[in-house]
Amino acid sequence: VIWLWIIYRTDWYEPEPKRLVLGTFGLGILAIAPAFGAERLIGHFYPFLRYIETATATGVMAPLAMAIGCFVVIGPCEELAKFAAVRLFVYRNKEFNEPLDGIIYAAAAALGFASLENMLYVIDWHTGHVNIQWRALGIRSLFALPGHVIFATTWGYALGRQKFDAKYRVWPMVALSALLHGLYDFLLMYRPVSPLIWLYMSLMVPIIVRQIRLLRAESPFAPGAELARPAAADDARDAAGT
Repeated sequence: VIWLWIIYRTDWYEPEPKRLVLGTFGLGILAIAPAFGAERLIGHFYPFLRYIETATATGVMAPLAMAIGCFVVIGPCEELAKFAAVRLFVYRNKEFNEPLDGIIYAAAAALGFASLENMLYVIDWHTGHVNIQWRALGIRSLFALPGHVIFATTWGYALGRQKFDAKYRVWPMVALSALLHGLYDFLLMYRPVSPLIWLYMSLMVPIIVRQIRLLRAESPFAPGAELARPAAADDARDAAGT
Protein backbone atom coordinates (compact mmCIF):
# COMPACT_ATOMS: atom_id res chain seq x y z
CA VAL A 1 0.00 0.00 0.00
CA ILE A 2 2.86 2.39 0.83
CA TRP A 3 4.66 1.77 -2.46
CA LEU A 4 1.40 2.09 -4.42
CA TRP A 5 0.65 5.40 -2.69
CA ILE A 6 4.15 6.71 -3.48
CA ILE A 7 3.79 5.92 -7.19
CA TYR A 8 0.21 7.21 -7.35
CA ARG A 9 1.28 10.54 -5.85
CA THR A 10 3.65 11.17 -8.77
CA ASP A 11 0.63 11.67 -11.05
CA TRP A 12 0.17 15.39 -10.36
CA TYR A 13 -2.02 16.77 -13.08
CA GLU A 14 -4.79 14.26 -13.73
CA PRO A 15 -4.67 11.42 -11.17
CA GLU A 16 -6.08 8.12 -12.34
CA PRO A 17 -9.38 6.86 -10.92
CA LYS A 18 -8.63 4.80 -7.83
CA ARG A 19 -10.99 2.07 -9.01
CA LEU A 20 -8.89 1.52 -12.14
CA VAL A 21 -5.62 1.58 -10.20
CA LEU A 22 -6.99 -0.91 -7.66
CA GLY A 23 -8.48 -3.01 -10.46
CA THR A 24 -5.07 -3.16 -12.15
CA PHE A 25 -3.52 -4.05 -8.78
CA GLY A 26 -6.02 -6.91 -8.51
CA LEU A 27 -5.20 -8.14 -12.01
CA GLY A 28 -1.53 -8.05 -11.03
CA ILE A 29 -2.40 -10.45 -8.22
CA LEU A 30 -4.21 -12.75 -10.66
CA ALA A 31 -1.29 -12.54 -13.10
CA ILE A 32 0.78 -14.66 -10.75
CA ALA A 33 -1.28 -17.72 -11.76
CA PRO A 34 -0.28 -17.84 -15.46
CA ALA A 35 3.29 -16.73 -14.64
CA PHE A 36 3.90 -19.40 -12.00
CA GLY A 37 1.99 -21.95 -14.07
CA ALA A 38 4.29 -21.34 -17.06
CA GLU A 39 7.37 -21.55 -14.82
CA ARG A 40 6.25 -24.86 -13.34
CA LEU A 41 5.42 -26.24 -16.78
CA ILE A 42 8.86 -25.31 -18.13
CA GLY A 43 10.36 -26.75 -14.94
CA HIS A 44 9.10 -30.19 -15.98
CA PHE A 45 11.32 -30.04 -19.07
CA TYR A 46 14.27 -28.16 -17.58
CA PRO A 47 14.58 -28.48 -13.78
CA PHE A 48 15.87 -24.96 -13.10
CA LEU A 49 13.67 -24.71 -10.01
CA ARG A 50 15.44 -27.71 -8.49
CA TYR A 51 18.81 -26.00 -8.90
CA ILE A 52 17.48 -22.81 -7.32
CA GLU A 53 15.92 -24.67 -4.38
CA THR A 54 19.13 -26.64 -3.85
CA ALA A 55 21.19 -23.47 -3.86
CA THR A 56 18.85 -21.86 -1.33
CA ALA A 57 18.85 -24.87 0.98
CA THR A 58 22.47 -26.06 0.78
CA GLY A 59 24.50 -23.26 -0.76
CA VAL A 60 25.57 -25.50 -3.65
CA MET A 61 25.53 -23.23 -6.69
CA ALA A 62 24.85 -24.10 -10.33
CA PRO A 63 25.38 -20.69 -11.96
CA LEU A 64 24.57 -21.66 -15.56
CA ALA A 65 21.34 -23.42 -14.64
CA MET A 66 20.36 -20.57 -12.35
CA ALA A 67 21.10 -17.99 -15.06
CA ILE A 68 18.97 -19.89 -17.59
CA GLY A 69 16.15 -20.07 -15.08
CA CYS A 70 16.34 -16.36 -14.24
CA PHE A 71 16.91 -14.86 -17.70
CA VAL A 72 15.05 -17.30 -19.96
CA VAL A 73 12.14 -18.41 -17.76
CA ILE A 74 11.34 -16.32 -14.68
CA GLY A 75 11.94 -12.85 -16.10
CA PRO A 76 9.97 -13.33 -19.35
CA CYS A 77 7.09 -15.28 -17.77
CA GLU A 78 6.47 -12.79 -14.98
CA GLU A 79 6.88 -9.63 -17.01
CA LEU A 80 4.65 -10.86 -19.83
CA ALA A 81 1.93 -11.75 -17.31
CA LYS A 82 2.05 -8.28 -15.74
CA PHE A 83 2.22 -6.60 -19.15
CA ALA A 84 -0.89 -8.47 -20.31
CA ALA A 85 -2.78 -7.33 -17.19
CA VAL A 86 -2.25 -3.69 -18.17
CA ARG A 87 -2.37 -3.96 -21.96
CA LEU A 88 -5.63 -5.92 -22.05
CA PHE A 89 -7.42 -4.20 -19.18
CA VAL A 90 -6.76 -0.48 -19.04
CA TYR A 91 -4.65 0.56 -22.04
CA ARG A 92 -7.66 1.39 -24.24
CA ASN A 93 -9.62 3.00 -21.42
CA LYS A 94 -10.35 6.72 -21.92
CA GLU A 95 -8.78 7.40 -18.52
CA PHE A 96 -5.41 6.32 -19.92
CA ASN A 97 -4.91 9.87 -21.17
CA GLU A 98 -1.37 10.85 -20.14
CA PRO A 99 1.99 9.27 -21.00
CA LEU A 100 2.69 8.85 -17.28
CA ASP A 101 -0.35 6.60 -16.94
CA GLY A 102 1.71 3.79 -18.46
CA ILE A 103 3.99 3.87 -15.42
CA ILE A 104 1.13 4.30 -12.92
CA TYR A 105 -0.75 1.23 -14.14
CA ALA A 106 2.40 -0.85 -14.68
CA ALA A 107 3.45 -0.15 -11.11
CA ALA A 108 -0.02 -1.07 -9.82
CA ALA A 109 0.06 -4.43 -11.61
CA ALA A 110 3.62 -5.05 -10.44
CA LEU A 111 2.79 -4.33 -6.80
CA GLY A 112 -0.26 -6.59 -6.93
CA PHE A 113 1.92 -9.38 -8.33
CA ALA A 114 4.68 -8.78 -5.78
CA SER A 115 2.28 -8.62 -2.84
CA LEU A 116 0.92 -12.11 -3.44
CA GLU A 117 4.39 -13.40 -4.31
CA ASN A 118 5.65 -12.08 -0.96
CA MET A 119 2.89 -13.94 0.86
CA LEU A 120 3.82 -17.16 -0.92
CA TYR A 121 7.47 -16.73 0.03
CA VAL A 122 7.30 -15.51 3.62
CA ILE A 123 4.52 -17.73 4.97
CA ASP A 124 5.38 -21.34 5.72
CA TRP A 125 2.55 -23.16 3.97
CA HIS A 126 4.00 -26.64 4.49
CA THR A 127 3.27 -26.83 8.22
CA GLY A 128 -0.36 -25.84 7.88
CA HIS A 129 0.21 -22.84 10.16
CA VAL A 130 0.77 -19.18 9.41
CA ASN A 131 4.46 -18.89 10.26
CA ILE A 132 5.75 -15.59 8.92
CA GLN A 133 9.43 -15.52 8.06
CA TRP A 134 10.14 -12.00 9.29
CA ARG A 135 13.66 -11.79 7.89
CA ALA A 136 12.45 -12.80 4.43
CA LEU A 137 9.58 -10.34 4.72
CA GLY A 138 11.99 -7.49 5.53
CA ILE A 139 14.31 -8.33 2.64
CA ARG A 140 11.50 -8.72 0.14
CA SER A 141 9.81 -5.49 1.27
CA LEU A 142 13.08 -3.63 0.78
CA PHE A 143 14.04 -5.19 -2.56
CA ALA A 144 11.26 -7.23 -4.19
CA LEU A 145 8.50 -4.62 -4.11
CA PRO A 146 10.51 -1.74 -5.64
CA GLY A 147 12.25 -4.32 -7.83
CA HIS A 148 8.98 -5.39 -9.44
CA VAL A 149 8.10 -1.73 -9.94
CA ILE A 150 11.44 -1.15 -11.68
CA PHE A 151 10.92 -4.09 -14.05
CA ALA A 152 7.34 -3.15 -14.92
CA THR A 153 7.84 0.58 -15.31
CA THR A 154 10.43 -0.22 -17.97
CA TRP A 155 7.66 -1.42 -20.29
CA GLY A 156 5.14 0.93 -18.66
CA TYR A 157 7.22 3.86 -19.85
CA ALA A 158 7.11 2.51 -23.40
CA LEU A 159 3.38 1.80 -23.17
CA GLY A 160 2.72 5.39 -22.11
CA ARG A 161 4.81 6.66 -25.01
CA GLN A 162 3.12 4.36 -27.53
CA LYS A 163 -0.34 5.53 -26.50
CA PHE A 164 0.49 8.96 -27.90
CA ASP A 165 3.01 7.95 -30.57
CA ALA A 166 2.06 4.82 -32.51
CA LYS A 167 5.58 4.55 -33.90
CA TYR A 168 7.06 3.92 -30.46
CA ARG A 169 7.92 0.23 -30.02
CA VAL A 170 6.94 -1.47 -26.76
CA TRP A 171 8.26 -5.01 -27.24
CA PRO A 172 11.97 -4.10 -27.01
CA MET A 173 11.22 -2.57 -23.61
CA VAL A 174 9.26 -5.65 -22.55
CA ALA A 175 12.34 -7.69 -23.43
CA LEU A 176 14.53 -5.26 -21.47
CA SER A 177 12.25 -5.54 -18.44
CA ALA A 178 12.54 -9.34 -18.59
CA LEU A 179 16.32 -8.98 -18.75
CA LEU A 180 16.37 -6.61 -15.77
CA HIS A 181 14.11 -9.00 -13.87
CA GLY A 182 16.38 -11.94 -14.64
CA LEU A 183 19.46 -9.99 -13.59
CA TYR A 184 17.83 -8.99 -10.30
CA ASP A 185 16.89 -12.59 -9.50
CA PHE A 186 20.32 -13.89 -10.45
CA LEU A 187 22.08 -11.33 -8.26
CA LEU A 188 19.96 -12.36 -5.31
CA MET A 189 20.21 -16.11 -5.86
CA TYR A 190 23.85 -16.49 -6.85
CA ARG A 191 25.59 -15.68 -3.60
CA PRO A 192 29.07 -14.78 -4.94
CA VAL A 193 27.58 -11.73 -6.68
CA SER A 194 24.67 -10.96 -4.34
CA PRO A 195 26.29 -7.81 -2.83
CA LEU A 196 25.93 -6.23 -6.30
CA ILE A 197 22.18 -5.98 -5.70
CA TRP A 198 22.85 -2.73 -3.83
CA LEU A 199 24.59 -1.29 -6.89
CA TYR A 200 21.79 -2.54 -9.13
CA MET A 201 19.09 -0.81 -7.09
CA SER A 202 21.10 2.39 -6.67
CA LEU A 203 21.44 2.65 -10.46
CA MET A 204 17.86 1.73 -11.35
CA VAL A 205 15.92 3.90 -8.93
CA PRO A 206 17.20 7.23 -10.38
CA ILE A 207 16.34 5.97 -13.87
CA ILE A 208 12.73 5.36 -12.85
CA VAL A 209 12.54 8.78 -11.19
CA ARG A 210 13.86 10.32 -14.42
CA GLN A 211 11.27 8.45 -16.52
CA ILE A 212 8.47 9.68 -14.27
CA ARG A 213 9.63 13.28 -14.60
CA LEU A 214 9.96 13.04 -18.37
CA LEU A 215 6.47 11.62 -18.89
CA ARG A 216 4.87 13.94 -16.36
CA ALA A 217 6.30 16.93 -18.21
CA GLU A 218 4.52 15.72 -21.36
CA SER A 219 1.10 15.57 -19.74
CA PRO A 220 -1.59 17.35 -21.79
CA PHE A 221 -2.99 18.54 -18.44
CA ALA A 222 0.22 20.23 -17.29
CA PRO A 223 0.08 24.02 -16.81
CA GLY A 224 0.86 25.68 -20.13
CA ALA A 225 0.15 22.56 -22.19
CA GLU A 226 -2.91 24.24 -23.75
CA LEU A 227 -0.72 27.07 -24.98
CA ALA A 228 2.02 24.75 -26.22
CA ARG A 229 -0.33 22.73 -28.41
CA PRO A 230 -1.57 25.65 -30.58
CA ALA A 231 2.01 26.90 -30.91
CA ALA A 232 3.12 23.47 -32.07
CA ALA A 233 0.23 23.36 -34.54
CA ASP A 234 1.20 26.77 -35.92
CA ASP A 235 4.81 25.60 -36.35
CA ALA A 236 3.58 22.52 -38.19
CA ARG A 237 1.43 24.64 -40.54
CA ASP A 238 4.32 27.02 -41.20
CA ALA A 239 6.58 24.10 -42.01
CA ALA A 240 3.95 22.65 -44.36
CA GLY A 241 3.61 26.03 -46.07
CA THR A 242 7.30 26.29 -46.73
